[in-house]
Amino acid sequence: MIGARVHGGLLAIALLLALLTWNREAPTEIELDRILVWERDTSAVLSVTYRSSDIDLVLSPRTENDQYFWAGSEVSYQGGVGDSNPDTLVFPLGLPGSKLIEDFAEFRVLRDLGGIARDRADEFGLDEPEATVTIEFSDGVEDLYLGKAPVGSEDRYAWDSPEGSLYVIPADVIRPLMLGSPALRERQVHDFLASDIARVRIEVDGRERVMVRQPAEIGDPATWYPLGSPERSDLTFANFMERVGQVSIEGFGKEVSVDLMVELMRIEYFDENDEEIGFLELYTESDEPGEHYYIVSERTKMLAEAIKLLAERVALDLTDIF
Repeated sequence: MIGARVHGGLLAIALLLALLTWNREAPTEIELDRILVWERDTSAVLSVTYRSSDIDLVLSPRTENDQYFWAGSEVSYQGGVGDSNPDTLVFPLGLPGSKLIEDFAEFRVLRDLGGIARDRADEFGLDEPEATVTIEFSDGVEDLYLGKAPVGSEDRYAWDSPEGSLYVIPADVIRPLMLGSPALRERQVHDFLASDIARVRIEVDGRERVMVRQPAEIGDPATWYPLGSPERSDLTFANFMERVGQVSIEGFGKEVSVDLMVELMRIEYFDENDEEIGFLELYTESDEPGEHYYIVSERTKMLAEAIKLLAERVALDLTDIF
């Protein structure tokens, strides 16, 4: 029952993230109704920086484990700016974060009010801006100073300078930055679907096992059998892989290298063409029970803390699959 509830919750999150993701090759009617302020290719975006009294957030490309990806570096000031012990968090961007980069490459606003705020900055909360957004491009920099929200909305007034234009920025563009890592971080473990898996290679404590996935009828679980032995269906391994598929991300921020952790397993996933489509590594801080669990996959790019209940079930099953 717990597994079903968790699986349902993860499916709901995935659907929500899918709804938040827009296709840039075919702008929606909502986007087309908005006013274009500037337009560049996403490859021209070098960084996006958000600064307020609560957080400093920088989104920029990063290379780790020979992989290039976008990540966020967030410093939170629980005691306000000047806090001598701020919290620092580094995380890979998920779908909403990638959308944000696209939004600032092709920046559209709800309204362009021109120079109306030059003598009325206090009316729009721009006499003392709440936050600043700086978008660095390969050919220059754009700044936005954020004011208050229009009455009855979560949109934001902003201007590019006291001498420039006053805009109304839509909430779906600016809110993710204001929320920081909870709204921008990666939440999915893999780039592929379970139905894409044809076989796996699992390595545990120097031992290796290769298993083949046999799809079943719709609504029924897939079966698994050793390579070359389709008659030897393994229900224990099938249950194990179902639990592996439920492993999900609690959060990011662990700064300890994986080299200092205990690796419990590594799984490599292959499709029907025998091409590797992903991997999953499961770690813990020690062999003692009760510790936290961490994962690295082709999608997380970096160490992520796993939801303990789900990862622990996988760890306890490892002795049963060899």
